[in-house]
Amino acid sequence: MPNPPTSAMVTEQLRSYASRGVFRDFSEQLLPRGRTEYRFSWLTSRPVHAVYDARTRVLKLIDLLPGIASRSAMDRALRDFIASRQSAKLPPHRRISRALVPTVKCTNRGGAISLSLTLNAKRTADATRQAVLLISEIFQSFLAGPHHEYMVEHFGISED
Repeated sequence: MPNPPTSAMVTEQLRSYASRGVFRDFSEQLLPRGRTEYRFSWLTSRPVHAVYDARTRVLKLIDLLPGIASRSAMDRALRDFIASRQSAKLPPHRRISRALVPTVKCTNRGGAISLSLTLNAKRTADATRQAVLLISEIFQSFLAGPHHEYMVEHFGISED
């Protein structure tokens, strides 16, 4: 039996988070040219918008972090944080494996940060879990605490 297409594996992995109650309001939509769009709520009330392109194996998290000025101190700190997540200095369970996610690109357009992650085609489910881990690390390690005011302003987190 042939391996399922990578888009089906990404969808299956994200659906599993929704079925366990990790993601809320999960939806998916097939788009032209081998792409699938996902929307779900998680960690904040603001929905996550992602598109997976099976041809390029790129999972793009669109406008994941709004309101970060290009070339600002926070923009630079976020890029450094993301790069640090692939460091061999981190324990394996916290590290984003380069074998699973060979590239992570961070773009800032109009003050909104999007992430593009290339997923390993042979281990797409594991690579998708790594992408979810990176999002979790950004919100729970990078933003929580040092950027609490940002979270209050852009995600409606309580000031307390």
